[in-house]
Amino acid sequence: MNRPALAIALFSLSLAACPGKHYVRDYPPPTADKLLADLAAQRAALTSYSAEAVMDYWVGDQRVKGTVLVMGKRGAFVRFNALLPSGGNVAADLACNGQTFTYVDYHENCQLSGMCDTSAIAQLLRVRLAPDDFLLLALGQTPILAHDAATVAWDEDRGGELLTLTSNSGAHQKILLRRDDAGWQVLDSTVWTAAGDIDWHLQQKDFTTLQTATGDVMRIPQKTRFSQPSTKADLIVEWKSRDVNVDLAPAKFQMTAPGLAICQ
Repeated sequence: MNRPALAIALFSLSLAACPGKHYVRDYPPPTADKLLADLAAQRAALTSYSAEAVMDYWVGDQRVKGTVLVMGKRGAFVRFNALLPSGGNVAADLACNGQTFTYVDYHENCQLSGMCDTSAIAQLLRVRLAPDDFLLLALGQTPILAHDAATVAWDEDRGGELLTLTSNSGAHQKILLRRDDAGWQVLDSTVWTAAGDIDWHLQQKDFTTLQTATGDVMRIPQKTRFSQPSTKADLIVEWKSRDVNVDLAPAKFQMTAPGLAICQ
């Protein structure tokens, strides 16, 4: 088994419950509306972040693993610096300023620009997520599917609440949640298209306690895996540090393209 496949298999295995063990809910059953309200409150409390992570992802037809410095704030602001493993110099730089993005690949000496939408982050990581949705991913939350119905059931094999959201179009989402003193941990979140194909799959583990810059206490995962079959995206992240709800000046998300050739 190659290194990426082994890493993915170990990540998935570590999220599985003990074989044959059944968990019992030790608190009153929540309603789907209550869960959605709690998740909305958790998302609303997150406004910005600055982080260092080791990311394992695809670049072209090659697998790359290296340090990435990333920051973001609500309003479609995000900045990535992917560093060279050899010396820490910037290999690729991506800036979303709330309206447009600029991407510079210093290894290939090329650049791209366009609207700051779901295609922006995909230039670097293949992950097609809006910048504000990537903020949620970086901070242990999950995007929520626009839905027409919601149900919840106890998953006794994995020890959590399984929230199912369905839309009249046929698309649906399943979110596995576990409760602790700081709120709900999102362990697993998967969205299916109306055609029944997986749109994206999020897995999170090794939650730790963090105090935000505003003094709030939250639980965030130290390890994240996000996969998206349609773009062949498979991103494995080990978060090294994160500062949450910090003041980030708009200038941090501005970058002037150096006038290189257009990336192919």
